[in-house]
Amino acid sequence: MIQTFQADYHDPTGYLNIEYDRRLGYFSMTDDHLHDHYELYYLLSGERIYFIKDRTYRIKAGDFVFINRNTVHKTMESGRPDHDRIVLYIKPELFNELAILPELAEGLKEPFGWNIPILRLPSQASETAERMVSEMIDEMVHTRAGSSLLLRHRSVELLLFAYRNKHLSTVHSADSEPVLHPKAQAVVRYLNDNYQQDLALPEVAALFRISPHYLSRLFKQTTGFTFSDYLNLLRVKEAQRLLRESEDSITEIALRAGFSNFSHFGKMFKRTVQVSPRTYRQEFREVGSTRVLR
Repeated sequence: MIQTFQADYHDPTGYLNIEYDRRLGYFSMTDDHLHDHYELYYLLSGERIYFIKDRTYRIKAGDFVFINRNTVHKTMESGRPDHDRIVLYIKPELFNELAILPELAEGLKEPFGWNIPILRLPSQASETAERMVSEMIDEMVHTRAGSSLLLRHRSVELLLFAYRNKHLSTVHSADSEPVLHPKAQAVVRYLNDNYQQDLALPEVAALFRISPHYLSRLFKQTTGFTFSDYLNLLRVKEAQRLLRESEDSITEIALRAGFSNFSHFGKMFKRTVQVSPRTYRQEFREVGSTRVLR
């Protein structure tokens, strides 16, 4: 009988974490979070719905998904139960740790900036990718001498494989948005461009000539986020940037990011980032250019 199964790897450097999960039944991601690392997602079996930035994609077994740093994203069930996937969380410092030349490192990071962040390969290349991933999972489950070194290098090899095989991808612009409702996508893009303004669901619904109830239901159904959670996530993301790049007070940053209530800002920031705005700024300044952000 098939059972749920999980394996994790946490690199001693802190620059690489890997998670493997075999999940039975229906599952949707519940946490709303942002992170400053790159995320490489590979689906071994099943089917998933993946919301990334302002689009929703139907992910099939064998697909690579590339999530850029500080990008809003969420996975949801597709109507089909059971799936297993591996996720690599990669911090840019890993490339320096492995003495990878800067120009090659830029190439390895390129997939995370693709307009369509999905790589779906034809059968022969897909089998090669699955074999590489299966070997990594086996190494995570059966750790032995040199496992950390091997998993670091296998992670880079996987990125290199994806980078080299972009031209084989069978996902194109015409079929890259088969799931997200056009009205929901328009609202998402509007929020992405205007989150710093004083926005409320009834006013946005009126702007797009739909009822607030319908917008609320449609938004959650197609993105996995509630309207308010998504808006808060965008604002927290901007607050993180301002905390890193400006000398403004935390109160000013809250207002610039779109929060009119300072207490609400603090609560949303801590829930999303796991630390307070003040601690986040202090950690960034203490670590400096070699920082390891949460």
